[in-house]
Amino acid sequence: MPSSDEARQIRSQNLRFTIPVILENTLTIFIGLVFSRIISTISSSALAAIGSANIVQTFINAIFGMLTTGTSVLVSRQIGAKENKDAAETLEQAMLFGVVTTVLMMLLSFTLATPILSLTMPNAEDKLLSEAVRYFRMLMLSLPTLILHSILSSAVRSMGNSKSPMIVTIVMNVFQVGFGFLFIKVLGLEEIGAGLAYVCCRFVGFIMMFIIVMKDHRFFVLKLGNMVKPHFSTIKRLLHVGVPCGLESVFCQLGYLLANSMSIALGTQEASVYQILNTLSSFVGLPQSIVSPVGLSIVGRLIGAGKIRESKKEGLKITIISVSASVLLAVVCIIFAKPLCSIYSDDSGTIASASSLVWVLLLYNFFGCIINSNDPQLRAAGDVKFVMFTTLSFVWLVRLPLTYIFCFKLHWGVMGIFMANSINLAFRAAFGVVRHYCGDKWLKNKV
Repeated sequence: MPSSDEARQIRSQNLRFTIPVILENTLTIFIGLVFSRIISTISSSALAAIGSANIVQTFINAIFGMLTTGTSVLVSRQIGAKENKDAAETLEQAMLFGVVTTVLMMLLSFTLATPILSLTMPNAEDKLLSEAVRYFRMLMLSLPTLILHSILSSAVRSMGNSKSPMIVTIVMNVFQVGFGFLFIKVLGLEEIGAGLAYVCCRFVGFIMMFIIVMKDHRFFVLKLGNMVKPHFSTIKRLLHVGVPCGLESVFCQLGYLLANSMSIALGTQEASVYQILNTLSSFVGLPQSIVSPVGLSIVGRLIGAGKIRESKKEGLKITIISVSASVLLAVVCIIFAKPLCSIYSDDSGTIASASSLVWVLLLYNFFGCIINSNDPQLRAAGDVKFVMFTTLSFVWLVRLPLTYIFCFKLHWGVMGIFMANSINLAFRAAFGVVRHYCGDKWLKNKV
């Protein structure tokens, strides 16, 4: 048992780490809502088009989750165990591998934008598809800087520094809105302007994060020369942890991609309703984006330092607080459903349909918050295969079949998409909680 002084020190460190993450993600969600409003002024279908393209990019980003999550898990464990030289090598090799793979993916996605989106947006109207393609091509130019920024940010948080990523995110968000207004409203570049806004802000974010990491010598010193020399043993270790996380994320996002395809097949109005609910869900799900990096970093460092009981205790606190916050935000959205939906559409039918379904966000995000709090803690302990197995099983055996049944057999429309996913999330949350709190097997994995 830690002494009272040690316990207070742990709480103080965790609080100092968590507050910047809360501020960072709150601002990011707010800016996302503002940016979505700017996008909605382009055309009646722009929000659906850009939302669909964003889901494709999120799927592509999920492929590189093997790098961001693998880096975060290893660096947090290595710093907790005072293996600073190994932590430096992990980050250097993650950067090298990230540059090579993201540039290749960027070129491939830019070239094949039309067939990719045609495949993921079946039965889409020509205008909707063309808007999505124009935006997607510009968006993919930002892929290398996005992933490199994510790798660096995850490593910095693993060192216990959440303030620097917060500052960088604030700057990026300001640039995103500024460039978005310039390109879309002033220069009239429409969907291309929306994509260029991401290119500019993500480049700024990467440069800032790279300078911060290169100047921070508290735990290790990075060397540019090492970033161009492959060390296959380190890359193998990185992929050993990261690939299960990447596969889990890829197939999970593929589920979201297929669900979005089903929403497109329901018609343009239903697709718009789905995107409005997804936009509001990002607000309700704000605690999820906070607890995921917080849980992984805090629990990872405690496990690396051998403080097993403390890691479980802190993890439980994180879960309870995040779920409570998500429920509160969902209630706020339900109360103000109609005015919130009116922000993103001028069509009375779309607003009425979306506002009548806001209640599903409470159920959807309740279970989602448990998962996004619990699963990163399991990953921090190296229990990546269990998380991967449960995610893939329930997404493909529960969520997707139920989505089809609810949407096209029972004709529940957009509600069917969210209800199917809520059931999927409920099963995943239950299995994760049992794994986490009923035994210590998950704490005995090697990474």
